[in-house]
Amino acid sequence: VVTSLVLFASGSARAADKLMLVSWDGASRHVVRELLAYQPAGEEPHACPAQRFAPVMPQRCGDYWSCLPNLCRFQVIDSWDSEGKPLTKPQHAQMLTGYSPKTTGVFRNSGAASVPEGYTIYERLKAARGPELKTIHIAGRKYVGMGVTGKAERSGAIDENARRGGPDNRTGVNTTERALPLIEKYAGGPFFFFVHYKEADVTAHLSSVDSAAYREALIQVDRELGVLLAALDANHAMPATSVIVTTDHGFTGRFHVSRETTNLET
Repeated sequence: VVTSLVLFASGSARAADKLMLVSWDGASRHVVRELLAYQPAGEEPHACPAQRFAPVMPQRCGDYWSCLPNLCRFQVIDSWDSEGKPLTKPQHAQMLTGYSPKTTGVFRNSGAASVPEGYTIYERLKAARGPELKTIHIAGRKYVGMGVTGKAERSGAIDENARRGGPDNRTGVNTTERALPLIEKYAGGPFFFFVHYKEADVTAHLSSVDSAAYREALIQVDRELGVLLAALDANHAMPATSVIVTTDHGFTGRFHVSRETTNLET
């Protein structure tokens, strides 16, 4: 079973008032590491993996040429602090509550189980800070939507609930386009942003985690991360914002779970 929660945290938790949590759905630990440290800096750089789009060159990051230059700006923290099946819905329920499936009741992608009232970060932030702190949720509705945030949305604890972008050639650009005007709208005050990118997960299911297409999807999502960071900077929020990039699970081939060892839902 491939199950991990890998956190990539910005250099310091500089402020409690502004936080952005970015989920790279299906980002396998070993491929992220490969792309982060793509080549030693002493070598002549060669193009990053590509399949659909024109190859891009890696950028210098410390002692390496990196194909994920925006993520490379972060402090990298490996964590296995996750429970339950390596599936999108239960792991995002844990991510957005801090509780395991035993508490949230969300054990799988399918079914009607939903996070209990009062458990999400949105509800708890609103209870602690009141209406001045704005909460923004940008995610796919199927697995990171109603089953995770439904009760929080109905209670009014989420100020902006925007559907993650639709078909975009597995680049994440549509999701970013949803985020940019909301960053501009709320940059001046306290906020909690959650932004969900599904591209790596979709591509792994189609082409496998071992493919150039999967690596290209991660490279594209890293580009979108750079756009988000630039938007925070342009709206004068970056110095006061803590940014965390996380993932819910990895892959074995084209599946979250190895079918040779288990028949869990994928």
